[in-house]
Amino acid sequence: MALNVGKLPVLLLVVQNLLSLFNIGLVLTCWAYWWTPSARNWGWAVLGLLTFPAQYIYASAVMSEMLLQTAVVALAVSSILFIKRPKYRYFAGVMGALILALLLKPVFYPLTGGLAAIGLLVAWWRKKWKLALLGVVPLLVAGLYMQWNEQRTGYFHFSSIAEINLLHYNAAGVVRQQAGPAAEDAWVKQVLQKANAQPTFALRQQLIRTEATAVLWAHPLVYARQQALGMAAFFLDPGRFDISQFVGLKPPIGGGLLAQARSGGLLQALANLPWGLLVLLAVVLLANVARLALAVRGLLLVRKGGRLMRAGSWLAVGLLLYVATVTGPLGAARFLLPVWPLLLGLALVGLQGPTKGHLSVSQQAAAMRED
Repeated sequence: MALNVGKLPVLLLVVQNLLSLFNIGLVLTCWAYWWTPSARNWGWAVLGLLTFPAQYIYASAVMSEMLLQTAVVALAVSSILFIKRPKYRYFAGVMGALILALLLKPVFYPLTGGLAAIGLLVAWWRKKWKLALLGVVPLLVAGLYMQWNEQRTGYFHFSSIAEINLLHYNAAGVVRQQAGPAAEDAWVKQVLQKANAQPTFALRQQLIRTEATAVLWAHPLVYARQQALGMAAFFLDPGRFDISQFVGLKPPIGGGLLAQARSGGLLQALANLPWGLLVLLAVVLLANVARLALAVRGLLLVRKGGRLMRAGSWLAVGLLLYVATVTGPLGAARFLLPVWPLLLGLALVGLQGPTKGHLSVSQQAAAMRED
């Protein structure tokens, strides 16, 4: 892809690349401290870093993914610090990071209710009611934003992307699997015609939600398979779209690989890819499978660590599964990117394994004190 430096926001791209390096470096630093990896495992770690192209592609693109990744890392670090030392400033850091994340991507705004409830429980447990007030702040921000949208559009909502995804991906995907692409196109056009005929934006969005939800309820098993496929793609997608866009390849006829997999044309789509790209995608896919397997192994290994290590690992798993679930049928490498450092951290623990390089004596003592 030819780049004209004079037309690029160079400072922004420099900042994004620095954030990318910072996020990765923070994960590596924590791993090196707790697990004292061998030189061989450092080599495997570098290879693991090089086989996730989305980390570097989106650091060099004018998009919000890298800033969102930094917000998620800040949320995780603040949470771990609060678990270690329950101070107001750390809890405020968690809430501040969540506010930044939800303002960058709507996928994080449902977390506001959950963290508000956690804030209330922790406040009741520790008898520190300021924590309850801090926990409600992100929920208040989301509510005020939704009210602002209602003043502008007449519809109380956080983002219209919810109805867009519900119609064009969730429900449309079900219709496609049931009756084929032609039926999908006809159904989407029919719903949009009815929606656009509504007198207000609020009625338009409500109609879309009603029609799309009816399809999902009518075919729950079909949608469950679609959801499962999307969540698998969330963790394993090698990023064909990202790489193709970055190097300037034309998009494949018939849509992306996931869309063609749903319609049964995956093998034909793969056969039409350039051999170099196909080999690269195969390498990244294998690396993604290995990282996921190592992450599961790492989660099992941290049972031997202290309370802080266990809590941090389950926090990472919770955020990974949350984003994968909410993303649903849209699962792709780009949507994994914001939480990828958490997956990387678990995979690095799994890479180390229960060897003599597990925990140093002083670190074992620290873990025992945490318990």
